[in-house]
Amino acid sequence: MTIRNIAIPRKLALAFAVLIATFSIVSLVVFANVRTLHQVAVTRDEAKLASDHADDMLNGVVEGQSAVRGYVLLGKPAFLDTYKENAAAITAAAAEFNRHAARPDQGERVRRFLAAVETWQRTKVEPTLAAFADPATREQARELAGSKQLGAMRDSIKEIQAAQQAWVDQQDAAQRHAETMVTLALALGGAIAVALAGAMGMLLSRSIARPVVAIASVMEELAAGRHQVALPSADRRDEIGTMARAVAVFRDAAVEKARDEQERQAVFAEVGDGLARLADADLAARFSDFPPAYAKLEQDFNAAMDAMAQVMGAVTSATNGINDGAADIRAASDDLSQRTEQQAASLEETAAAMEEITSTVKETAASAAQANQTVEAARVEAEQSAEVVERAVAAMGGIERASSEIGEIIGVIDAIAFQTNLLALNAGVEAARAGDAGKGFAVVASEVRALAQRSAEAARDVKGKITAATGQVDAGVTLVNAAGDALARISARVGELSGLVRTIATAAEQQATGLQQVNTAVAEMDNVTQQNAAMVEEATAAARSLAVEADSLAQQVARFRVGATPRPASPVHQLQQRAAAGVRRLAGARATAVSDDWSGF
Repeated sequence: MTIRNIAIPRKLALAFAVLIATFSIVSLVVFANVRTLHQVAVTRDEAKLASDHADDMLNGVVEGQSAVRGYVLLGKPAFLDTYKENAAAITAAAAEFNRHAARPDQGERVRRFLAAVETWQRTKVEPTLAAFADPATREQARELAGSKQLGAMRDSIKEIQAAQQAWVDQQDAAQRHAETMVTLALALGGAIAVALAGAMGMLLSRSIARPVVAIASVMEELAAGRHQVALPSADRRDEIGTMARAVAVFRDAAVEKARDEQERQAVFAEVGDGLARLADADLAARFSDFPPAYAKLEQDFNAAMDAMAQVMGAVTSATNGINDGAADIRAASDDLSQRTEQQAASLEETAAAMEEITSTVKETAASAAQANQTVEAARVEAEQSAEVVERAVAAMGGIERASSEIGEIIGVIDAIAFQTNLLALNAGVEAARAGDAGKGFAVVASEVRALAQRSAEAARDVKGKITAATGQVDAGVTLVNAAGDALARISARVGELSGLVRTIATAAEQQATGLQQVNTAVAEMDNVTQQNAAMVEEATAAARSLAVEADSLAQQVARFRVGATPRPASPVHQLQQRAAAGVRRLAGARATAVSDDWSGF
């Protein structure tokens, strides 16, 4: 299998795989050397720290010796504390050195250094401090402290620093080697990658780009209408060959499309002629002998023209009916407008008359209410008069009883006068018997008898007058009783009259309320009639406009030639006749209802 038959994704995958492998190898080499550089940098930092701690160990020894000398020379205990601190610092610095320079050779050197420090402390420092403690040997202590004591420790530190420097030099060499390897890997890898990329680009260009350009040129030829072209790379089994074979299909389709375009132009020319005839209002245009591919268009156009001819025939008939109906509606609207105006005027007069009747009934109701109030007041006064008469009757009865009692008293007085006269007579007889001795008593008896006679006469006179008065009182009582009965009957009649007047007032108020409602209804009917008159005017204007539009529509429809079609009965006329019959029935029912309502009223 040659590379030209390999699929394009595989070609691209192979090219990118080679480039990725190259970059991966270069990256691995660079990564390994970068790690080496990092390790070298860390080791150098550790070596520097170890050297610093070695210097700290030597500085601790030097400062400890200086502290011992200061203590011996000056005798201050602070120097002794400084010595102890430096001794501890030497040990700590040695531990840090071993941590940062963890190599066996350096560990051995640190142990020798610490052994030398211990020897110095045991053989030099302790004897010096012991001699200084005795005043007799302090001068010896000063001489001992001033002698050289740090040679062995300095030599150990020099060996340690020399070993650290050798280690650092070794790490520097490793760093230079790693940098060289990184540079070589980047340069060589970049060169190889560029070479591979160029080779792959040329190979892919020959295998993909050039055939694609050739096929694009062929497609431009096809787009320009030149269909007699040769297709390159059609025998390839990759995507380029597939594209070439697809372009061949497009070429064949373009040839077929050109042939179809010629047929389409011929069909469009005939369709344009038919549409021109249709635009000229000729519905008799029909198609025939279309190519098989356009047979459906021929059938649909002919069917559409047949249907349109039928529709336009129906529209023509409907237009004529609408025109006639619009004329009838316009005439009916004019008549209805006139009748509505007359009805509105009559209803307005009726409303005015109803308003006057309502006002009169209201006044009658008010008068009836006032008469009811007057009769009620008369009934109350009659009842009060009846009570007065009853009291008068009672008073006359009392007078009658008093007259009877006075008669009895007069009878008693008359009896007393009779007895007094009798006594006076007896007294006169006795005085006459007494002779001269009874003359004076006889005179008195005579006077008493005369007085008794006058009293009896007066009593008879008073009794006669009382008897006459009693007769008059009896007649007055009889008349007062008759007057009381008459007043009772009058009060009853006034009560009945008050009830009747109240009923009349209530009926008058109800009639006034009913007439007010009727007046309101008539006023509303007047408003509705006025609105209906306005609506009728608008309907009349709309009917006139409809008639104008119907005339215009009839003129437009008359342009179409559809042949002779029978004119059906106008549905507008049928609807108008049904509406007129319904209106007449409604008007008759309303007139009967109104007549029944007013007859009941």
